[in-house]
Amino acid sequence: MKFSKISLASTILLFCTIFANAQINAGHNITIAIEPDSSYLTGIDEITIDEPISQLSLHLLRSLNILQIQSKYYDYKIDTLDTYYNNITLTLKNKNNQISKETIKISYKGKIYNNPEDINLTQRHSNSAGIISAKKDEGIYLPPGSFYPELVDELSNFTIRASIPEEFTLITSGDVLLSIANPFKKYIFRTNFPMDEITLVGGRYIEKSKEYDGKKFAIYTNDSTSQADTYLDASINYYKLYTNLFGQYPYHSFSIVDNFFATGFGMPGYTLLSGKLLNMPWVLLSPGSLAHEFVHNWWGNSVYTDYEKGNWCEALTTFSANYYYNVLTNNEQGAIDWRKKALLSINNLPKEKNYPIIDFKYQKDEYDAVIGYEKGGFLFYEIFKLIGKDNFFNSLKNFANDYRGKKAYWSDLIMEFSKISPKIENKYSLDNIINKWLTSSDIPTINLVKVKKDGNKINLNIHKSNDFVLSLPILFVGEKESQKQYFVISDKNTTISFTPRFDVRKIEIDPEYEVLRTLYNWEKPYNFNRILAAKPIIIIPDTNSSDYEISNQIIQEMKKSGWDFPVKTAKGISQNDINKNSIILLGNIQNNELIRNTLKNLPRQISINDKSIKYNEKENLSNQSIMLANIDHPTNTEKLCTILYFDGLKNISPLKRVFHYQSYSLVILDINKTGKPLFDMEIFPNITDKSQMQYEFK
Repeated sequence: MKFSKISLASTILLFCTIFANAQINAGHNITIAIEPDSSYLTGIDEITIDEPISQLSLHLLRSLNILQIQSKYYDYKIDTLDTYYNNITLTLKNKNNQISKETIKISYKGKIYNNPEDINLTQRHSNSAGIISAKKDEGIYLPPGSFYPELVDELSNFTIRASIPEEFTLITSGDVLLSIANPFKKYIFRTNFPMDEITLVGGRYIEKSKEYDGKKFAIYTNDSTSQADTYLDASINYYKLYTNLFGQYPYHSFSIVDNFFATGFGMPGYTLLSGKLLNMPWVLLSPGSLAHEFVHNWWGNSVYTDYEKGNWCEALTTFSANYYYNVLTNNEQGAIDWRKKALLSINNLPKEKNYPIIDFKYQKDEYDAVIGYEKGGFLFYEIFKLIGKDNFFNSLKNFANDYRGKKAYWSDLIMEFSKISPKIENKYSLDNIINKWLTSSDIPTINLVKVKKDGNKINLNIHKSNDFVLSLPILFVGEKESQKQYFVISDKNTTISFTPRFDVRKIEIDPEYEVLRTLYNWEKPYNFNRILAAKPIIIIPDTNSSDYEISNQIIQEMKKSGWDFPVKTAKGISQNDINKNSIILLGNIQNNELIRNTLKNLPRQISINDKSIKYNEKENLSNQSIMLANIDHPTNTEKLCTILYFDGLKNISPLKRVFHYQSYSLVILDINKTGKPLFDMEIFPNITDKSQMQYEFK
């Protein structure tokens, strides 16, 4: 179905006539008509300002022609902001006038079609400045500034009246007050409290929903999915778990919406996910995926952050979903794995990419994600240990309630924690503790200096490289039992005395990665992240190999993603270069002799011949598999080695999947299936001296 320009104008006029008396007190009152066949939008936004200020700034797509700006008290100027947007500057005509309220009416129309951006090996999500399309593999994605003029740095209430052909469904934040079909669907959406921005999406969706506790849980897909009930039940389970921790859910519904390009966005009341991701429940239902987007309904999508002044919401959401979901579901090993992988990523940060948590704004690349998500998430674990579960989540309930519909800052969050737990052990000020962690790029190194035993009494001397306050777990191991005890330490040099209930045979400091600290080499399983941070040499098959061109293609993709390492062929590299550098070996035993010579360093569970890769007595043809193996360097224990094993690939798509497994030591993938790995395992360096963190009584 196609709109005519007359029907577009008529629809706008109809909305304005019917709802002329339905004005909101403040914010955006938006009326739009969307024509998917021609990618066309016509709109009017009436922006009410309760307390006019001297100057306002609004952003609107340059492809939208501004037809008229009406304002009683403001002059306006339109300038080019960047490739996509114009900036509308509104300036009070007379600053001396006493003005209680002003409504600015902006009308606009035009074509909106901006292809989603390309993604590289370090990015998981794409984006678009806005697109309207009726094509089969596309749809409607309208972020702030595309279907309404975005009021910069201001919170607003929104009423949106939208008209669209009846075969399309529109979804946005807020309550749906009206939806009528034939010949057009006419929607009214209204938010219940101020928001920092709003995004409108749409498509020819198939809907399935369930009700629980007076809330609607829905899934909208472009194609019917057999996993709909699985995702709806999971959403209801998240609701039960997290309302218990954070208090009232901020919205009347939660929807999972299929998107036509690669996204994993959490919006107020819904999440916008790639259709490919929806077909992988083993990924989407793992801790930190769908749960992460659900938790954003509290952190970031009802309590807002000012990105330029420090983004706390990704850290808190990561702690709550990626980490604490494991605790809620009694997945102890999953909790340990998250802490370990987070610490590995933090320890692998290149010096030039490291900065304090408080300076994190948003994720531009994987290094930002390590700081804002993982290091920030681990900081909340440190707070959790210091103040305890009840104090921690009671503080978050108060925070969610007090700041709903408002912007909050790190200082506000620290204040909430400090209200309930102002002092740790009646000695250390909690706000000072948190601020030190927040404002430093440093993390402590911990070293067990001396151990003395007197009967069952143990005296430990511990050195810490800085004066950060932390809760340090120590495991006391006896012949038949063990006991873990937490000690709050602050000084660089600390003496701890403790008497377990049994005779101690061994002592282990932080054996389960519970402290935000520097790791020793023997604590670090090899992984791809480590070698990418080590600035390796890449060694590719010889030029006469059929895998030479594929190797060059993946290297070009790496360069686009910010990795630009020296490249040598297997026959063109010197032994001296191998000895002095970490190395990444590409190819297989037939076209890269260095791989053949390094296979002895693979774990005993793996064996490779000319035709197959064997793992745990199972076998897969090597031309149907990819193996990423991070192992001991062939000649230098201070350097790293990675084998990226493949044979006769037709394109680099399977190789690109490897970059989703950067925290893995070894993983084997089937090139024809995008499901779970065929096999994976951890590989640790062969180091026996662990005296920095362990002591065993003779």
